[in-house]
Amino acid sequence: MKVGMLCFGAVHYSAALTDALARHVDVDFYASRYHLNQADASILEILDSKVRSFPYGGYRIRDPRNLGVYYRLCQKIRAERYDVLHIQSSAAPWMALFWWMIRSTPLVLTVHDPYQHEGLSLWDHFYNEAMQKLYVRKAWKIIVHGELLKQQMRERYPGLPAGHIAILPHGDLSILRRWESPPAGSAECRSPAGRTILFFGSVRANKGLEYLIQAEPVIRARLPEYEIVIAGHCDRFDDYQPFFMSDSKIRVINRFIPNHEVPRYFENAAVVVLPYISATQTGIIPLAYSFGKPVVASRVGAIPEVVEEGKTGYLVEPRNPQALGEAIVKILEDEDRYRTMSAYVKQYCEEALSWDTIAQKTIRIYQEILTDREKARW
Repeated sequence: MKVGMLCFGAVHYSAALTDALARHVDVDFYASRYHLNQADASILEILDSKVRSFPYGGYRIRDPRNLGVYYRLCQKIRAERYDVLHIQSSAAPWMALFWWMIRSTPLVLTVHDPYQHEGLSLWDHFYNEAMQKLYVRKAWKIIVHGELLKQQMRERYPGLPAGHIAILPHGDLSILRRWESPPAGSAECRSPAGRTILFFGSVRANKGLEYLIQAEPVIRARLPEYEIVIAGHCDRFDDYQPFFMSDSKIRVINRFIPNHEVPRYFENAAVVVLPYISATQTGIIPLAYSFGKPVVASRVGAIPEVVEEGKTGYLVEPRNPQALGEAIVKILEDEDRYRTMSAYVKQYCEEALSWDTIAQKTIRIYQEILTDREKARW
């Protein structure tokens, strides 16, 4: 079987899945240089040597200069004669113009967010919605990362048969452990505190960072030694300053965190916190699990489907700093509980979020499509 993987978002996820698929099928990886540079192009280093990688273009996806780029891309895909195309997130509008070249190849579409995140600009929201609708109509099969997300897809697209949507978990992100022992020199991600509470990733309105900041008094009342680390880019961090205590033990690294630094933040963390206001799913939880770290997360979207209460972490209601702080303290104040949870997290990650298992289930979806196509021909 020959598969073309086209990445238009979720770069780390796409690379990890491609790497796992390569052990079972022939797979080529396509991604625009724009997306690769946004996510750190060093992720290509983790791909199996059998994977052929085809970076293309370099313009922002909506840039009209992409017209020629996507014409040549579709020509390339047609010439490769793939059995299946698999698109992560929704492809570019320019690709739709030349879809006639490749429409005979069955399309699998992974929809990471059936509904758009809060905080997007009106234009971004409209664009993402339009692209999702366009490529959902072209897909032979759709993959989502949870039962709730399947329900959301059926709400949004009532005409989709239930059998048209498959559920596969978001695999672990242990691929980032490739950089587990980077050269010394980035001291800002080392923590002197023994109980480091980590908020990781780009800061957007839907992620509820203000509620973690407001939870600090609750944490301080019961844990004299702790540190909260906020690591990720934020365009408007000044908006969060009013929530800080005057003597806050919060360290902020307001910048993009490249792949080679990611392991050190998670190695130094004791617990990873996701105080989200809204979400569909997230790659931060599988990333935390990959390093054996329990989580405290809001009960939103499909997040409860990947957090086992009291085993891999705790769930709290969104917008509740008191409950958030208490859950963090509950994990950190009892060393025996912490060790038990950490050990279980590692086991859960290896069993439930294994990329090899996910790859084999993905291949079965491909095979079902090809079988159905053969039946249709007869």
